Amino acid sequence: MQRYFVEKECIKDNYAEITGKDYHHIKDVMRMKPNDKIILLDNSGNEYLCEIININQKVSLNILNCKINQNELLSNVTIAQGLVHKNKIEEVVRRIVELGAHSYVNVIMERSNIKLKNKDDYKLTRLETIVKEASEQSERGKLLDLKGMLTFKDFLSFSNNYDYKFVCYEEEGRNNSNSIYNFMNDILNKNILVLVGPEGGISKSEIEQLTNNGFVLIGLGKRILRTETAPLMIMSILSSLLDFKGERND
Repeated sequence: MQRYFVEKECIKDNYAEITGKDYHHIKDVMRMKPNDKIILLDNSGNEYLCEIININQKVSLNILNCKINQNELLSNVTIAQGLVHKNKIEEVVRRIVELGAHSYVNVIMERSNIKLKNKDDYKLTRLETIVKEASEQSERGKLLDLKGMLTFKDFLSFSNNYDYKFVCYEEEGRNNSNSIYNFMNDILNKNILVLVGPEGGISKSEIEQLTNNGFVLIGLGKRILRTETAPLMIMSILSSLLDFKGERND
């Protein structure tokens, strides 16, 4: 069944309506008709089973029932990534949405190979479209929160809002000295932040600043992963474990 995220204002009592791109998708791509059913989501965890009343400049729907979506992870996981080219950002965002990440942020780091002239070059609108499409496809109940782009200094301040803070560092993988598995019994229902470096890796100066600000160094195995692979590895580990940990405490 087709799923669409809509603004809460589009849902009133037992009635809902859809306009814009989703209206055209329902009408012209899916070629739906009155009495066809779809699911609407309001980005707060609610999902509404709806029946189409009519399609005339907008899609009018009758809400049949509402329930809580149960497909979110048991912890809120934020993936932070050293700034990379937009095609890699887009691919990472698409995949971590499917794997249950709560939010995503880019960090300008010493070894980032890309230099933006200004923040307008960061195509947030394109990423928002990717998030919506991937969330609907993977039956998420909430949209991934795009935090935009931060300087390294601002990122350190940003990290103070988290219960657990990890940074993926290749030396930990080579030594097999620390892993996110070591914390699995403690991170349930917590806010978790995991930083992955850019293509050039994380400098020693940045590692020192991160550890001084409470970050724990972790490894992801003995092999060196690309910056676009590491977030998927992290989310695969966390999603496979957190999905079976019990009920969420919201």
